[in-house]
Amino acid sequence: MESVAFIPARKGSKGLPGKNKKPFCGKPLIQWSIDQALETKLFDKVIVSSDDEDILAIANGYPSIVVPHERYAELAADNSLIEETLYDFFVRPENQCKYVCLLNPTSPLRLPSDIIAMEDYMHKERYWAAVSVKWCDYIGWVESPSNKGPICSYNLSKRPNRQTRNDFYLENGSIYWFRHNILIAYGNMIGNPNKVKLYEMPYERSLEIDTQLDFYLAERAYEFTPMETPGEAVQQVVLGEQGNSGGMDKEHPGEHAQV
Repeated sequence: MESVAFIPARKGSKGLPGKNKKPFCGKPLIQWSIDQALETKLFDKVIVSSDDEDILAIANGYPSIVVPHERYAELAADNSLIEETLYDFFVRPENQCKYVCLLNPTSPLRLPSDIIAMEDYMHKERYWAAVSVKWCDYIGWVESPSNKGPICSYNLSKRPNRQTRNDFYLENGSIYWFRHNILIAYGNMIGNPNKVKLYEMPYERSLEIDTQLDFYLAERAYEFTPMETPGEAVQQVVLGEQGNSGGMDKEHPGEHAQV
């Protein structure tokens, strides 16, 4: 297989119980990601991984390219990492492929064109992964990363204001493209932060649903925000110690909570 889409949709959610099958703008939330994956026509298979019988039934109602995957209970806990589920699935010989695209169902406002644009970077040798991000005017601190005390996200001698904070991005949790062999070799989706391509998406398409308020805001964004324009690639800068580069900290991008 060349490319496989993987949509993780576990049953448990503390912030919004049953969110992945909750109706969103006319259809269950999980269906948005399935339909977007199919619309791209990029994938040999679209895997829907869940411990929820209702979600597996929704996936089973699609053509055979959409494959329901029953997730083990131990991989669907609140403290499980998505990399554990990905590795468990893709380490099996029958599931080998060249490229994997993780589509979180909690990001229904992405466009198929976003998925397609990011896939293009997988065909360039210098990239092992492509990650969707949103621009952030965040000026902040990490409180206790080590016993040396907090670390700030900017150059202390040149504190930026909001208007000049144009080089900081946050993962929006929507789309992750990566090479299968990198997942197997490193146990995460990135492998090397210097080999990742960042793809910026606008705020309205970066909304991620984890709470009832998130759900409400995403519905309003869908109703009132034009979303025809895809995002664009951005330059990656790896943040140095004490924020000296003023860039994005991608030293530990490989750990993500389950959805």
